[in-house]
Amino acid sequence: MRVQSKNLILISVTLIFILGTIAVTVGSVSLSPLHVWKIIINKSLNREIFSIEWKKSTEMIVWNLRVPRVILSLLSGGGLSLVGILMQALTKNSLASPYILGISSGASTGAVISIVLGGLLGIGFSPGIGAFIFGTLTAFLVFYLAGNGGYSSTKLVLIGVAVSSLFSGVTTFLVTTAKNEAQLRGAMFWISGSLAGARWDSLTTLFIVLLISIGLISLKYRELNILIAGDELAETLGVDVKRLRFLIVMVSTFLTGFIVSATGVIGFVGLVIPHICRGFVGSNHKRLIPSAILLGAVFLLGTDTLTRAVFKTQEIPIGVITSMLGAPFFMSMLRKNSYNFGG
Repeated sequence: MRVQSKNLILISVTLIFILGTIAVTVGSVSLSPLHVWKIIINKSLNREIFSIEWKKSTEMIVWNLRVPRVILSLLSGGGLSLVGILMQALTKNSLASPYILGISSGASTGAVISIVLGGLLGIGFSPGIGAFIFGTLTAFLVFYLAGNGGYSSTKLVLIGVAVSSLFSGVTTFLVTTAKNEAQLRGAMFWISGSLAGARWDSLTTLFIVLLISIGLISLKYRELNILIAGDELAETLGVDVKRLRFLIVMVSTFLTGFIVSATGVIGFVGLVIPHICRGFVGSNHKRLIPSAILLGAVFLLGTDTLTRAVFKTQEIPIGVITSMLGAPFFMSMLRKNSYNFGG
């Protein structure tokens, strides 16, 4: 079913507004939507536009915990969808995802090393920093190995799978040899993905990185359209394939690294959302990119909101839920053979 991209964008923005409001009001403490928006407006403008008629604890819950979580879900969902589009264009493989280069496995290893090493030495290592460093180094390693002896998309995917398996093994070893329950719980929670650690200071950096990534890639939508048809045809039509490939890898690496450092590993968003959007708006990246970013944001926000509404007294890793929802949906799409990568 094809729809106009502007209609899909309008629907997505409306859903973001509705789901965002619901997400801030639900949880272990239920809040009034009216109070929520009054608090948000007061805090955003740094002025007392509305007289304070709520508890101080309510203001802290809204502004310090739930609003950052909503924003992190939007930025992460949109960013993962964008990287999914880029990875599928780079590899000409509709099954590619943001983690095809092994970034997620490398980042998970870095986070777990930070947790375990910090526990052993009694030093507060940041899992986010460890995840970003290892995720970035992993992507560069895969790209370097794929370039030796002649580059090919198949080679890139295979090396990514091999490196991902290596780091997954290292991560599993570290988790199973963790010395105490706190280390084990922290490592497993990181691997499963979570939005619970959302903080304003980290959101600013992620927002800037996502904004720059969108700007750089949006300028290259014509080249991306041509690249899907093959490297040889793209070069014949005047596309600098090596430069475009390098841009895709750089943007994907840094954007995924920042997302993983903030949320841990959240699967299937960047794999499923591009498929859905191509079914709605086609494969023209001029329409596909903004549509997928917004739909990915809606998907992750909606998933997190639903999870928190059902499990009000327990924090469920969001990566577990996205996998449970995304895997059956994706298998259903493949079974029906209703998706054409170039369509």
